[in-house]
Amino acid sequence: MPHASWPREAPTTQVCPPANAIDAHFMTFETLTSTIFRLQTALDALAALGAELRMRREGLPVDRRLASALREVITALEPTLLDGMTAEQESAALVIVQAALGQANELMTDPARPPGWSYDDPAVLQGQGQASRRFVHAIEAYAERCPDLRRTLREPGAFLDVGTGVGWLAIEAARTWPALRCVGIDIWEPALRLARANLAGAGMDEWVELRTQSVEDLAERDAFTLAWLPPFIPLDMTPVALRNLRRALVPGGWLVVAVLGANPDPLSGALSRLKLARYGTYSWTTAEAEAQLGEHGFEQVATFSPNSRTVIIVGRKPAPG
Repeated sequence: MPHASWPREAPTTQVCPPANAIDAHFMTFETLTSTIFRLQTALDALAALGAELRMRREGLPVDRRLASALREVITALEPTLLDGMTAEQESAALVIVQAALGQANELMTDPARPPGWSYDDPAVLQGQGQASRRFVHAIEAYAERCPDLRRTLREPGAFLDVGTGVGWLAIEAARTWPALRCVGIDIWEPALRLARANLAGAGMDEWVELRTQSVEDLAERDAFTLAWLPPFIPLDMTPVALRNLRRALVPGGWLVVAVLGANPDPLSGALSRLKLARYGTYSWTTAEAEAQLGEHGFEQVATFSPNSRTVIIVGRKPAPG
């Protein structure tokens, strides 16, 4: 009996994707990984700089080959980068590096946390404070081109540091403008605890007054000749902050406002706006900030940029006559 012939399935044809589709997919991933490796270089360099600063400040025992490799990285960054730095400057730079790495790690670890200022890590808080000291020198540099502001900084008066945090900006202001009595206000107790210790350690606790107070509750009138408003004030608080600060300034007094994310460089601007979004505030444009000062009755509004990521705007409360 002949074998039954079973129906055979038609052979399947394997259709390969076009070579250009494979190349495009591969190149997209290759671009991603190349970007990661490029950014990792900057991250590793920052960590190496922090390690070198720790070795210098803490006298850590380090293998000779590792120490040599760290110095090679610093030389590749800038051969004279750490030349002439004082111990205080090295310590300040170290905490800024630690804060930057700490905030980056916090973003990676908890990207979905609700916006708002909730940092209580001393390294992050101290780093933010140390970084803020540069604003004092930026204001001082601008004052060299603005005689009215320069006169305000040299004559007896009072400086209000809104959102003083751990107090380093107020300390730097008291050192730079000894004619001004300095007052720092904040409501974040983890930062204020560190501020009290920083003032005592710097021998400035008699020069700077700390208050647990929000700018919303500021009720003084004609009390300050200079006031500082940082970039992380929540958006809904800004109108009342500007009203209260104008009232608190003496006639002819100056308000200084910092704006982050206003630089035209796309990446720097985007990173600043991300940081402000994490803080729960709004990234003003320069034009918006200038308009806000004008709408709240400030005159002689002017703008300057001390670095690639920050714009500073000054305005003056009208003086009689």
